[in-house]
Amino acid sequence: MSQKETTTIEREHRRRLNEEAAAWCIRIQNGDVSEDDAAYLDWVSATPDHAAAMRSAAALWAMFGEGATSPEIMKARRDALDQSGRTAARRWSAFRRSPRMPKLAAAAAAIVLAATPAIIMTTGRQDSATVAETVIAETVIAETYRTAIAETRVVTLADNSRVSLDALTVLSVNYTEQGRDLELIEGQAHFDVAKDLSRPFRVTAGDQTVVATGTAFNVELVGDEVLVTLLEGEVIVTDNSVLRAPDRGVEQVSVNPASAPAAPVKMRPGQLLVASVQTAPRLVDDTNIEKTNAWRDGMVFLEGDSFSAAVARMNRYSRIELTVADHTLSDLRISGVFNAGDTDAFVEAVQAYFPIEARRVSASRIEFHPRT
Repeated sequence: MSQKETTTIEREHRRRLNEEAAAWCIRIQNGDVSEDDAAYLDWVSATPDHAAAMRSAAALWAMFGEGATSPEIMKARRDALDQSGRTAARRWSAFRRSPRMPKLAAAAAAIVLAATPAIIMTTGRQDSATVAETVIAETVIAETYRTAIAETRVVTLADNSRVSLDALTVLSVNYTEQGRDLELIEGQAHFDVAKDLSRPFRVTAGDQTVVATGTAFNVELVGDEVLVTLLEGEVIVTDNSVLRAPDRGVEQVSVNPASAPAAPVKMRPGQLLVASVQTAPRLVDDTNIEKTNAWRDGMVFLEGDSFSAAVARMNRYSRIELTVADHTLSDLRISGVFNAGDTDAFVEAVQAYFPIEARRVSASRIEFHPRT
C-alpha cells in the first residue's frame, strides 16, 4: 500500500472517529443518553483514540455550543455551517427531533469541521539550541517550537501573528482553514495576534483555552498554575477541565450543563486569570503589566510570588539548577527584580531575607533548606 493510500485511510478513520465523538456529545446534550450510559462508556474506553476524540469534541462544544455567544465564536460557527451545507444536515438527521435540534446540529457541524484536520507528513529541522518541526500539507500548517535554557525567541507565524517565546518553552502550532490552534506545553509566551474574524486564534495551556481574533496577551505555565494576562483587546478563556469516570478509569469530559466546567470568562485589558488543577479560575483586576512584560526585557519580576514559583522562573535562565529541598519553604512569598540568569544575586537575596540556607551540592545544583 502506498503512502498516499495509507494517508487517505488514516484521514477517513480520523474523520469517522470525530463524527462519532460529536454524535455522542450531541446525544448527551440532547438527553438521549447520560454520561453513565454503558454504551457510551464502552465506546469512550475502547481505545485511547476514542477518549482523545471525545475530549476534543467536548472542548470544542464549550466553544461552539449554545453557551458560546462571543461575536468571534458565533462567526466561526456560522462559517463552519456554511461550508458543511446539506451534508451536515443529513449527517445529523438520525437524531431524535426536538425544538433544540437545529442548534445542536449546528454545533455538531462546527465540532466535526474544527476537529478534523488533514493527516500530514512530518519533516524536521534541528540546530543546537532550537527545534522547529514544520509540516505543510494542503491547507494545514503544523509546527513545534522549542527554546533552550536562557534562550528567548520571536516567531512570526503564517498569518503574520508574532509569538515571543521565553526560555525553556515548548509551543505547538496547528493552522487549518477553520482555525488557528496553538498549545503552550511548557514555559511562557507572549502573543500578538493578527486579526482574522473568520479564524479564531486559540491557545490551550493546561486546562485553559484562550480564544481571540486580534489582540495581545501573555500565557505562562508555572508549577500547576496557568497564568493568562490580557494586554490589549479582548479574549475569552474556556475551562476545559475533565472528569475521570471512577469505575472505568477513563477521562471523560462533561457536556451536561449541571456538571460542566465553569462558564467561559471574558477578560479585559489589565486583567490576570489564574487557574490550577486544585482551584477554579479566578480573575485579578489591574495586574502589574510591568511584571508581565519583564521577561521580554531579560528580567525576572517577583511580586509576592511563592518561593517555588520564583525558583521555577529563575531556573529557566541558568544551567545552575535551584531546588526547594523542603516543601515547607514552597509557599513563602518573595518579591524583587533580578536579571535573568543571575542565580548568585537571587541566592544571596533569599538567604539575606528569609530563614533559608542554600547548599551547593554540586557544580550545577543548589538546594534550599530551612536554616537551622
